[in-house]
Amino acid sequence: MKKSFYCLFLVLVLCFSSTSCSQSNSNSMEKAAPCFENLKKVSDADNGKLWGKTLYGPTMFVDVRTRNLVANQQNKENTLVQKGNLYFGQLPEEIIIANTSIDYCGENWTCVIWDGNRDGMTNTHLLIHESWHRIQEKIGLPACGSFNQHLDETEGELLLKLELGILKDLLQNNSKGLTEGLRDAMTVRKYRQTLFPNGNENQFECHEGMAEYTAFKLLPLDNDNEAIRKGLAAAAIMKGLDNAGFSNSFAYLTGPAYGLLIDEMVPDWRSSIRSGKTLPDVISTVVAIPDTIDNAEIERISARYGLTEYLGKERSRLEARDKEDAELRARFSESTWLVIPNNNTHFGFDPNERLVAYDSIGVIYKTVQLKGDFGTIDVKNGIIRANNWSYFIIPYSEGHCDAQISLNTGFAIEPMDDKNFTIVKK
Repeated sequence: MKKSFYCLFLVLVLCFSSTSCSQSNSNSMEKAAPCFENLKKVSDADNGKLWGKTLYGPTMFVDVRTRNLVANQQNKENTLVQKGNLYFGQLPEEIIIANTSIDYCGENWTCVIWDGNRDGMTNTHLLIHESWHRIQEKIGLPACGSFNQHLDETEGELLLKLELGILKDLLQNNSKGLTEGLRDAMTVRKYRQTLFPNGNENQFECHEGMAEYTAFKLLPLDNDNEAIRKGLAAAAIMKGLDNAGFSNSFAYLTGPAYGLLIDEMVPDWRSSIRSGKTLPDVISTVVAIPDTIDNAEIERISARYGLTEYLGKERSRLEARDKEDAELRARFSESTWLVIPNNNTHFGFDPNERLVAYDSIGVIYKTVQLKGDFGTIDVKNGIIRANNWSYFIIPYSEGHCDAQISLNTGFAIEPMDDKNFTIVKK
């Protein structure tokens, strides 16, 4: 949900925009008014047809440097200052600033990071995506995290890129050979999930993928036709293939692609998603997916789409990257640790960053911000998140730590055993 993913739309959609927020270099948050107006127009035009509930609701932009916010309505505590149709205030310190939905003053809000230089269409895309997250629980789609670190490892990433290559081909060819193409894409996915059975790709796709599909589907375009939307989704895949990591970002690519491709084949597919089905469940009702799949079939599919040479080069590059992963793991294995219990800790991260598995303990994120009753920790050089989310680990020796730690009054770092440390309330 971080802003970096969406920067690609700066060049993709400007030529299709008919309305926009200010495109000047000013960072004045008063320029947010057209953004809120555009979101309302999108919501009113849809009128709940896509998901059964309208998108527009409590929405804010927040400046990451100052924590200043501008909102489209007053909060429940009536603490915002009204100026015309806008409401100004400051986001509390305990709330992590990110493109997401947040609980604020007893209400669920859409939150987007403010950037006065961002074009209006990109802002609209962001607002649609995060507004969907604000309503997703109400339409029966609970939020979930990604447990798909295999997509940041060589075999998993190569098979994902094969699936994405097929989807890009279908989108660019305006769904020519759609049934066969979807069968090939689903065959690759099924094979990958057989190799890595402990992930939750399909479920996470219902979380982030449906938010991103909604943004593509409802984005207002001057020339409003599905071929253009498919072209934008294909361009997003092209850009996304250069991501550093896919564990948390793959659904931003697959969700819109599959959604736009099956809109005509299964017009009511979204009701199936709301009832607990996943995209492979929906697609399997119209496409025959093989029961058994071997590597030879995957190689045939790769050749069919002209991806064999590309994937071979990617394998060589990824195997060299594996050596860098070993060095990152060594930072933890050769250091004492600070173990941070996850007691309702807020966790902010960049979904485009790779995750690196660490033994059976968890996965390593490179950059993370933690906020909890203990204070704030900003990590730039690696943190382990336990597989069960019960704790976090950073390399730490008494008096030295790469992370920036700001503890609240009454908390201290103390030894937890003869080797490691933890944060305790005194």
